[in-house]
Amino acid sequence: MRQVSAREPIPIRKFVGWTLVAGLLVAAVTASVALLSGEFDDTDWRVIGTSLGFSLCSALAASGGSLRLRAHGAKQTLGNLTIGLAAATFVLFVVLLWTDFGSDGLTRLWGCIALATLAASHASLMIGGRRRGDSEAVVLLTGVSIALGVLDAFVAGLPASGALDDVDEGLAEVFGVLVIALLLTTALVPIVRRLQGPATATDADPRSRAGSRRPGSAALAEEVVATADRIQELNADAAPRPAEIRRECERLRELARTHSA
Repeated sequence: MRQVSAREPIPIRKFVGWTLVAGLLVAAVTASVALLSGEFDDTDWRVIGTSLGFSLCSALAASGGSLRLRAHGAKQTLGNLTIGLAAATFVLFVVLLWTDFGSDGLTRLWGCIALATLAASHASLMIGGRRRGDSEAVVLLTGVSIALGVLDAFVAGLPASGALDDVDEGLAEVFGVLVIALLLTTALVPIVRRLQGPATATDADPRSRAGSRRPGSAALAEEVVATADRIQELNADAAPRPAEIRRECERLRELARTHSA
């Protein structure tokens, strides 16, 4: 069994869970105290809003944090961007909530950044959920869902930024259809993946040489024992066969790489 290092990051899901619990507790305690004292002033509302806002922004940042830890290149950049946008959303929210600096320009900026955070968090979640060997249908649904998330954020950002002052009924209906399509494609991805069965290694994957599926613990043990027996037999021959021994050793290395990935 793999031992967890002390330096290993705290699991993202556990961190988000405890953050949500803490935010809800602070909000509930503040509301309870205010109700019991008979005074529900602006400070109480601000404390409740800050607690809930922190929990929500932490949850949005978590998808980016998870992707950042498990990916490289452009995917890692997306994870970093998601975390940065979530942090900016929370900071601006606190400024608007607790100070008198609020203005239409700052409010519109916060709205645009919040929409960008939603789109980035959704994209990080969908990309982070990708599996090796996903079918073409799952890959297509994932791409469409990400594109719809970006499109919805852009359309909603038009009135939020002030670029579009008057939203007519037709545009509102189109936006509603886009939101429904976004929810549908997002929900269909895990459903279609489950209906199509477990993912298998693709032909382009180098690890497919060790088998079309990643071996389980029992299968791996059988392969290792069988390979070790063959090496022992080759080594016991009167005439050593180094080429065949090297081939069997490479087989062991391939099994180890496949199982540890």
